[in-house]
Amino acid sequence: MPSSPGQLIFYAWTGSPWASKVVAYLAFRGIPYTLCEQPITLPRPDLASLGLKYRRIPVLAWGRDIYCDTSLIIAKLEKWIDPMNYKAIGARDSTGKALEHLLEKWTDVAVFGPAAGAIPSSLELVQDPGFQKDREELWGRPWTKEEQDRLRPAGLASLRGNFDFLEGLFGDGRKWVNGGDSPGLADIHSAWIFSWMLSLPNGLPEDFFSTKDYPKTRAWIKRYDDALAAAQKAAPQPTKIKGPEALKKVTSVDFVSQGDLQVEEDPTGLTFEQKVEMFPIDTGSKQRDAGKLVILKKSEMAISTKTQKGDAEVRIHYPRFNFSVGPPTTRADGNY
Repeated sequence: MPSSPGQLIFYAWTGSPWASKVVAYLAFRGIPYTLCEQPITLPRPDLASLGLKYRRIPVLAWGRDIYCDTSLIIAKLEKWIDPMNYKAIGARDSTGKALEHLLEKWTDVAVFGPAAGAIPSSLELVQDPGFQKDREELWGRPWTKEEQDRLRPAGLASLRGNFDFLEGLFGDGRKWVNGGDSPGLADIHSAWIFSWMLSLPNGLPEDFFSTKDYPKTRAWIKRYDDALAAAQKAAPQPTKIKGPEALKKVTSVDFVSQGDLQVEEDPTGLTFEQKVEMFPIDTGSKQRDAGKLVILKKSEMAISTKTQKGDAEVRIHYPRFNFSVGPPTTRADGNY
């Protein structure tokens, strides 16, 4: 396993709330990376060229290993990047680590759904028919102006409850979630979605989310935004490359996961190099990656497959939480 970033190629579209989590993590730790910018909607030929069917953003290529979902991306960076060379921001005690894990799942699952429903229909992007069609396919629900207007009141009400929780958390005077004098991983897991919503025009209306209503929470989000801006200024600026160059870089290096290859005894009964398909079960489940199973653990799974042209092997990694793996249920599009 690597102890330095080596060659990290980050695939994301500008303004993605999910990508902002990883961008913040990289900035706070000062980790260098290369950015391959992606369109906000499908198709994404750069990712397809890697042999990847997974349709969500962000994606991280580390060597010839392709990591999907922010939870797995951050977990790998946290585990493998030496804190002696790049600033450590994760908790070191068991209670702090547990809090990070809980806050990650809280915002990813309990907060994000209502937040998506609360996105204002007045945004130009939300009114774009191409965006609406793409997100309807991703979410399995309408993304029309009428549907967003219907969902927004309940979404805002849910977010107020989340702000109440945070206001209580910071009621003891702490500046950061886990205490201390600087932001940590727990702050990234907690702040990303609220920071993003506040960045949208009328995303969180002042009538309900003002500094008067939530002084401690709004002050914390501002501290987070200011600290992130300073960290991004101090960190190495990402190098930008196009998809074809990124593909060459990915396929010209070795795997970083070589020591991870293992299929543990699992309730699924799956075995090493069995042909399987993997997909998320919450959104984007129509796109499924297929290949030979080479990693199956309690928190991670991976397949071996080929690039789109079939001339190089890559490994595609998913987390286990909110993802499914099993024998192909349809005629798979993947290369075995």
